[in-house]
Amino acid sequence: HCGWNSVLEAVCAGVPMVAWPLYAEQRFNMVILVEDLKLALRINESEDGFVTAEEVESRVRELMDSDEGESLRKLTKEKAAEAKAAISEGGSSIVDLAKLVESWKLH
Repeated sequence: HCGWNSVLEAVCAGVPMVAWPLYAEQRFNMVILVEDLKLALRINESEDGFVTAEEVESRVRELMDSDEGESLRKLTKEKAAEAKAAISEGGSSIVDLAKLVESWKLH
């Protein structure tokens, strides 16, 4: 559904996505995932806003059985490795979180 927590979980686990946003910021997240990061395939809604079972099947098959899907799966694995490095000791997320905590202590 493209909620940010779900996106982070999928990236950290190296799981490629089929993006099906429901509301709020999820549509924006979908654009980032599909167009910028290339970590997801877009679900196409019908004019009335519904998604058919055939569309879901088509996107999942594309993810699993196409050159684009292969590229997406490879990139997702690379991003998972980057995420793991960021949250490991000395990684950018750990360092930045420590800096944030220190800045709070100063105020």
